[in-house]
Amino acid sequence: MRTQCLRVEPNISGQIITASVIAGGTGFSNSPTVTITPPDFPSGQPPTPLGAQATALAIVQGGSIAAVDIQYGGSGYFQPLATITDATGTGASVTLFTSPCNVLNAGQEQYYFSDIDLSVFPGIASVFAIRSVSIIYANYRYSLPKYSFTDYQAFIRSYPYQYSYVPSFFCQVGQGTSGYLLFYPLPSETYQWDVDCYCLPSDLKTNLDYEAIPDPWTDAVPYFAAHLGMLDIQNMNAGRMYLELFEKQLGIYSHSTRIGRAVNPYGRY
Repeated sequence: MRTQCLRVEPNISGQIITASVIAGGTGFSNSPTVTITPPDFPSGQPPTPLGAQATALAIVQGGSIAAVDIQYGGSGYFQPLATITDATGTGASVTLFTSPCNVLNAGQEQYYFSDIDLSVFPGIASVFAIRSVSIIYANYRYSLPKYSFTDYQAFIRSYPYQYSYVPSFFCQVGQGTSGYLLFYPLPSETYQWDVDCYCLPSDLKTNLDYEAIPDPWTDAVPYFAAHLGMLDIQNMNAGRMYLELFEKQLGIYSHSTRIGRAVNPYGRY
């Protein structure tokens, strides 16, 4: 927590994982074509920074679409659409569902840290602090100003239910892993929100568990373990010594990895 070395940015797009047939239609042959829209929000992350096209196969029973099988989920999807075409069939419709994405829901003001999906980050257990929040709106990512709850309650949250739009302000209530955020205006529809999270690692219970703490901070862990061990056997002097070594290592590593530098060597922002 002090080094803030576990910092993640949860997904605001993902892959298509399932499809639900809303209407089966009639008159379909045994080989209709399922067309999925191209990735609508590529993440810019490897190995597919521009996203990857998803593919699907329709399953026909008695001339109607009984199911749609996702053959390849692709990547970079936020609100994908699918159409089913055939020389004879008509009237089918399908809804696609993506892997968890970080979104604000229409009319929802409150969002707990614990609700942020961290499943794509091995070894990450929970969010304990949020540094910044940005909203994706009209092909633009903008950062929201953060106010104290007192100011948010008194000056911003004036119309709690009557007014909805793109959220423009937020505040934090509570601290640590039980904290949550409030957004205003209330979201008028589903919006992606890009959040900068400080996280805690999962407990290491077996030798096969993933170690999320990166080097060089892993070198400091044995000193704190020794500190706790010495306290357990009531060797206070040795415990104090190992704690001091731990504190020293944290300072050395943090200063070494956060090298000071000019924002722009040419003097412009």
